[in-house]
Amino acid sequence: MFSVAGFLITMRESIEAALIIGILLTYLSKMGHKELRKDIWLGTIAAILTSVGAAMLFYFVLGGFEQYEEIIEGFAMIIAAIILTWVIIWMMKTGKDMKGKLEDRIELTISKEKRFGLIFLAFISVFREGIETVLFMVGVVTVETNVWAIIWSSIAGIAVSVVIAIALFWSGQKINLKHFFNITSVILIIFAAGLFAHGLHEFQEIGWFGSEDFFFQRIVWDTSAVLNDKTMELGKFLRALVGYQDKPTRLELISYVTYVIGASIGIILIKRPGRKDKQEVEEEETDEISIEKTLDPLPSETSIEEAVKTNY
Repeated sequence: MFSVAGFLITMRESIEAALIIGILLTYLSKMGHKELRKDIWLGTIAAILTSVGAAMLFYFVLGGFEQYEEIIEGFAMIIAAIILTWVIIWMMKTGKDMKGKLEDRIELTISKEKRFGLIFLAFISVFREGIETVLFMVGVVTVETNVWAIIWSSIAGIAVSVVIAIALFWSGQKINLKHFFNITSVILIIFAAGLFAHGLHEFQEIGWFGSEDFFFQRIVWDTSAVLNDKTMELGKFLRALVGYQDKPTRLELISYVTYVIGASIGIILIKRPGRKDKQEVEEEETDEISIEKTLDPLPSETSIEEAVKTNY
């Protein structure tokens, strides 16, 4: 079985991390400090290893409290859903400023001559993407039971992101990252709504919302005979990706629809034309990223700038 959610999450977060690394490396070259690029790579490697360690810690911690399994999984899914949605909306709002903020931090770090400043800057910037991925994957693991499928799907997502990053920075191909992030944002918002509803389902299982006769506990429909979400592969796939339930309660259905509508309103408010100043509108006129081939093994400053401008 293939975990689409795991694949999309790791691919998206890995591409964001690649953009950050590219910005840091390119600006150091522009400032004439190519000798400091090794600090960026050290910080990046440390961030990746720390993120992997955090993932293993989360996995073993969640598996060590079987008597509180429903409570832990419920909170894990709800927290992951909220963080995932917040990150998507936050990046849509602030993504275009990422390049400038990172460059300002590089200049400040170099001016203060801090020995480990650049290592720490790279570490924090990449680790943020890594820990976000870990939190999102905790939600995926609580919904999907095949851990190995999640692992291989995540590795595939990282591999695809590496290919996209290479094409973006070195090949000269045109890649529309703006539309890519918009499409994956919609898919992940729906996935987050499913996580949120599944989290409430776990609390229903332990009786936190009263008996089965309570209004919100009543089942809306029963399609378990046609598309079972636990025994049929298609049902399990839809359960993991879009939060499908063969016997949803009123609370789950209401929370799912409300979450999708609320998140959609947030995205619309962020992206509506009235919120954009003249400079942002001019920046969005260029929808595709065009990278010219250069002899320098690093991406050009223009390619990085265009990549950030068209992220969201």
